[in-house]
Amino acid sequence: MTETLAQEPAGPASNARFPATGRRRVAFVTDIPTPYMLEVLDALAEIVDLTVLFCSHTGSRAMPWSRSERRRFRHRVIDGLTIRSGRPDGADYYLSPRILAALARTRADAVISAGYSIPTAYAAVFGRIRGAPLIIYSDGTSHYERKLGRHQLLARAVLLRAASACVAKSRPAAERFLELGVAPDRIFLAPHSSTMDRLWKVARARDYERREVFTVLTAGRLAPHKGVDRLLLAASRVELEGPRIRLIVAGSGPESQRLRRLAVELRLEDVHFRGFVDHRDMPQLYAEADAFAFPTLEDPFGIVLLEAAAAGLPLIASLHAGGTWDLIGDAETSVIVDPDDAAGFAAALEGLARDPGRRSRLGRSAHLATLHRSPRESARGYADAIEAAIRDRRRAKT
Repeated sequence: MTETLAQEPAGPASNARFPATGRRRVAFVTDIPTPYMLEVLDALAEIVDLTVLFCSHTGSRAMPWSRSERRRFRHRVIDGLTIRSGRPDGADYYLSPRILAALARTRADAVISAGYSIPTAYAAVFGRIRGAPLIIYSDGTSHYERKLGRHQLLARAVLLRAASACVAKSRPAAERFLELGVAPDRIFLAPHSSTMDRLWKVARARDYERREVFTVLTAGRLAPHKGVDRLLLAASRVELEGPRIRLIVAGSGPESQRLRRLAVELRLEDVHFRGFVDHRDMPQLYAEADAFAFPTLEDPFGIVLLEAAAAGLPLIASLHAGGTWDLIGDAETSVIVDPDDAAGFAAALEGLARDPGRRSRLGRSAHLATLHRSPRESARGYADAIEAAIRDRRRAKT
C-alpha cells in the first residue's frame, strides 16, 4: 500500500519590517560554500541586499559537492592565510586581514558571521567602525561544546558581548546561547534546512509494506566520530538470528577502508559502500531505503537526519546528535539509541525490521515534523535578527 503524506504548507510571512525605500545592505561571513548554506543564502537574498564573503573555496570539512556558480547574491572568496585543521569536520583558522578589507567595501548596514572565529572578530571590528550591528550564528550545542578549553570560552564571552543578536540553527543551539548568557530576546531561530520538495516527493511515494530484506541507509563523512562502525556491529548481532538486513553506506573519508575490512570480519555480506554521493543525488538513496540510521558520537546537528525524515524514513538516531533533539526527540517520531549500546542498537534495528506498521507510523511522523522547514523559513530567521539588531542599535543612539 502506498501512503499519501502531507503536502508542503504555505510559509508564514517574516516578522521583519524593512524600510519601503530599499533593502538592508547585509554582509554575511562564512567559511566555505556548502550546498545547504547556499540554498539559505539564495533565499535571504530575496529579502535583503546581500554580499557573502566566503573565507575559502574549500576546507577540511568540504566535500566534492556540485554547485551552480549562478547565485542570487554577490559573493567573493577570500582565500587568504589559512591554517587547516586536517581533521574531518574540523574547524580551519582563517587569519587573513583581507576579510576586514572586503567587509569595508560592502558598506553593510549589518554583518552576520559564523561562530566565534577570527573572521567574526574582524566582523566585530568592522561593525564598531561602521556602526553596523554584528549578528553571530551558530549550531553549537551544550553536548557538542562540553569539552571547550578556557581560550574557546573566553572567545565566546568576548564576541557575544560585541554581538547585537544571535541566530541559532536549531533549538539546542538556542539553548546553548542562553547558557552563554545571551538574553532570550536577542536569540533568533533559523533552522537547518535543505531543498525539501524533492524529498517530500519521495515521502509521498513511499511504500511501508514489509519487504524480504530490510534496507538501512546511513550517510555522512566516514570519520571516527560518525560511529558507522557501531552500526556495523549492531547489524552483525541482528544477522545472527534475526531478519535479513541490507546496509547502504553513503559517504567517503578516512574510515572508509577500515569500515570495509570490519564488514568482512563481521561476515556482513549485504553491505554496500556507495562512496561520496552528491546532495542532489541523495533523494534516490532515501527512496531505496526502509529506515535511516545516524549513529554519530557527536554532531551539532546532522542534516542527513532532516533529509531522511523529509523523505519519510523512520529514524534510528543517536542521542549525541543535535538534530535528534531539534527535529524529533521522542518515541513518536524516532528510535533514539546510544551507539555504544550494541545490544540496544541491534534491538532497534530488529524491531523496525519486523514491524512495518511501526515503520509507517515513525516515518510519517518524522516527515510531518519537517513540513515547516525550508531555506526560505531559515532566511526569515536571519531577516528578523537583522531588523531587530538595526532597530536596537538606532534606539541606543537616541
